[in-house]
Amino acid sequence: MKRVSFAVMSAIILVLAFPPFNIGFLAWGALMPFMYALDGAGRRKGFFLGLVFGFFFFLGTVYWVVNSMSNYGGIPLSTSILLMLLLVATLGIYTGLFGLFSTMAFRYERPAIRMILIPSLWVTVEYLRGYITYFGFPWILIGYSQMPYLPVIQVSDITGVWGVSFLVLMVNAAGYELIRAIHGKKGKLPFKEAMIAAVALVVVVAYGVVRIKEVDLDEKKWKDLRVGIAQGSIDQSLKWNPSFERDTIRIYGDLSDKESGEGARFIVWPETAVPFYLGEDQDRGATVRDIAKKADIYILTGSPSYNYNAESGAVSYFNSAYLLDPTGDITGRYDKMRLVPYGEYVPLKRFFPFIKKLTVGVGEFSSGRDPEPMRFNGGKVGALICFESIFPDIAGDEVRAGATVLANITNDAWFGRTSAPYQHFEMAAMRAVENKVFLLRAANTGISAVVDPVGRVREKTALFVRAGIVDNIKLRQGPITFYSKYGDVFAYCCIIVSGMLIPGTLRRR
Repeated sequence: MKRVSFAVMSAIILVLAFPPFNIGFLAWGALMPFMYALDGAGRRKGFFLGLVFGFFFFLGTVYWVVNSMSNYGGIPLSTSILLMLLLVATLGIYTGLFGLFSTMAFRYERPAIRMILIPSLWVTVEYLRGYITYFGFPWILIGYSQMPYLPVIQVSDITGVWGVSFLVLMVNAAGYELIRAIHGKKGKLPFKEAMIAAVALVVVVAYGVVRIKEVDLDEKKWKDLRVGIAQGSIDQSLKWNPSFERDTIRIYGDLSDKESGEGARFIVWPETAVPFYLGEDQDRGATVRDIAKKADIYILTGSPSYNYNAESGAVSYFNSAYLLDPTGDITGRYDKMRLVPYGEYVPLKRFFPFIKKLTVGVGEFSSGRDPEPMRFNGGKVGALICFESIFPDIAGDEVRAGATVLANITNDAWFGRTSAPYQHFEMAAMRAVENKVFLLRAANTGISAVVDPVGRVREKTALFVRAGIVDNIKLRQGPITFYSKYGDVFAYCCIIVSGMLIPGTLRRR
């Protein structure tokens, strides 16, 4: 029970490092009790302790799915709670794997090896959680806990968020090695290893300080653009109601008129702000096109869309972003590539035909194929629709394809007044830092914001208010970041390190 108690303690402390608490510095020591529990445990025990840690950590950070399912998915509260617990237990498998392999890592006698292997293992399981099969869910990675500390997170333009996670785990591992030696578990005081972690932290912070100054100087050379963000705060119960359709467009039209009057030339509306087929319905679409034409602005908006295959008669539906130019013409469309399981499509439907989509609105969506930055006067916008903002590689692909500004359009009404909108916003903001580009975020009910290339939040709205933002941004120019160009190389290195060192423990045993 003592080991279990330490695993639970770690999970609770780590929860406090994330929104809504946002006590990010706790993450630097939160894993030490968990490591104490794993040290000396067998592999089965390590897996179990990892499950326990993951269960309580994810219970404290993704509890909000109950609100989405019960209030908007039509699922009874009791069933929603059971499904949430199933999700939490499933996510706990990944931390269970970390626990299992960490017990093997502790068999290495040299603390320096453990200090590299344990962070590598953590990044490996975070990466797998994000990209494995249909159910990738890279939500609440430990690196996001450091969003309040700008110098720390700048290294993500080389490593992605994975490098921040690695650093946090390295400091935890070094701290635990000191505790381990002081309490006589084994070995002498690991001053050398502690110094390595301290130097790594100092180097990262120093890099961050220098990088912020560099980007601020570079930014002065970039092209100016005055932008607007419209937050309509349309109640989810009315969003797809045909009788409220005109009111919805009027709300966004009024916000856009006001923002264009303040000089905004490029205005962003949220995900599915247009609750009909903008590209296919010429009559209803004319009302939106007239708004852009009247105000002489570009509008980026979310809308459902479909493709019809004349040969097969099949219809494919998409969650899309459209770009309208000042003449009212549609000049670009991007189809969401990464869909929300059970929200926008049903994974493995062929094997489980009785499982239905949890959300109302358009039928089951199909995935888009490629990042397609949309060209407008002076730049290209890379759209990230809702859930896509938590996948680092999608934003990187957009910038590599030529995007000079990123726009995250989303509808977080599903989350209610839980911690999820705050978590989702901070994850989206990391995409600006990784790619050193401005991020515009338009959320139906909030949080809408403008984030600069080093992660400063220049403007931000509150939840569930009708509001607009007008701000001056810069369109990125010059070379892209290492992360934008090469992607998740750092994460792959961690996977390779884990794959090389773990077999060594098996041979030693």
